[in-house]
Amino acid sequence: MVDNAVYMKKVQDEADKILPELKKVKDEIGRNPELGSEEEKSSELLVGLLRGHGFEIEYPFFGMHTAFKAVKKGNESGPVIAICAEYDALPGVGHGCGHNIIGTAGVGAGISVSKLLDELPGEVWVIGTPAEEGHGPYGGSKVRMAEQGVFEGVDVSYMIHPMTGTSMVTGNFLAVSGITMEFKGKTAHAAADAHNGQNALNAAMLTYMAIHANRQQLRRDANPVVHGIVTEGGLASNIIPDKAVLKFGVRSSDDTYIPELVEMVVNSAKGSALATNCELEYTVRAGLKSNLQNDGLEKLFIKIFEALGHEYRDPVAVAKMPPGGSTDFADVTHVVAGIHPMIGLTHKPMAMHSKEFAAVTMTSEGDKGLEVGVKALAMASVELFTNPGTLAEIKDEFESRRIT
Repeated sequence: MVDNAVYMKKVQDEADKILPELKKVKDEIGRNPELGSEEEKSSELLVGLLRGHGFEIEYPFFGMHTAFKAVKKGNESGPVIAICAEYDALPGVGHGCGHNIIGTAGVGAGISVSKLLDELPGEVWVIGTPAEEGHGPYGGSKVRMAEQGVFEGVDVSYMIHPMTGTSMVTGNFLAVSGITMEFKGKTAHAAADAHNGQNALNAAMLTYMAIHANRQQLRRDANPVVHGIVTEGGLASNIIPDKAVLKFGVRSSDDTYIPELVEMVVNSAKGSALATNCELEYTVRAGLKSNLQNDGLEKLFIKIFEALGHEYRDPVAVAKMPPGGSTDFADVTHVVAGIHPMIGLTHKPMAMHSKEFAAVTMTSEGDKGLEVGVKALAMASVELFTNPGTLAEIKDEFESRRIT
């Protein structure tokens, strides 16, 4: 039996050695936020770190110029661990979701583990996954990676995500799909000739209210969320608008409920277009899945958080919380055993996806979150490389949940 404790100490020591360099990269990405599909400098910085520590690099990767795959192999074949990295920012906010920490933590964990692979079997991958926030042509890149075989041969995949409040070893994520609705009408003078117009904005507003009227009938057990905005509604108040555009998202913890929510939104638009004598064109995006939980991985990260002396919320209490967000990593959990721990940075009251949270990632609190993320992911990898029983339990549970 391999002495697990020795390697746990070694991997933490390796993380400590590179943390100063990681903090600089984390802050450099934070100071220079790049939207999804445009993360040229961020991906170059992360790839440069990995290349400097002897990883085999594919960059660009998978037809995306800001994606990458970095691989370091051990002394013989064994478990394959894929750590996901994100590094895209939010429009107008910067790194208000902390992806500057996510990407750097994933890379740092991969490097820390790689220093032990001369003595251990297996291999570690760091996969750079652009545009988690959905911006640009690479939006939700993990979905196509999961669907098109990038994770074939991988035993376990994970990543960390910063948050406000107390850390969680896992989170509950909603399935989501997007609907864009374009109404086409006819312009006319809004006062002198209004009767000759067909008001596309009225169609959009009726749609908005029809969707709102349906909220009472939504399934509460499925944690439904319906949200939308008007992106186009006319050019001048004295012209009947001939075009209006709505963008809506529907979410649920039950993947099978998503089509019903989409149908409700689309039917609201169809009825409103008919009522206002407008035409409707709509598109539905495939969206993201909800995540498959894995108790074995949850127990592993509880053990690691406790070894690090890091506070975390009671997992039973977390399981009772309604899920509040979505991530393309959830799709990964449907093709390989995976988990997405949330690392608390601050207890100060503030919202995620805010400039305030972006600022926190650049402080000593952000540095500490980075350290916890790097060490947690690295230590989890050591456990899986050295303890076949833990890995078998995790993989067996994944297969049982996936079949179900």
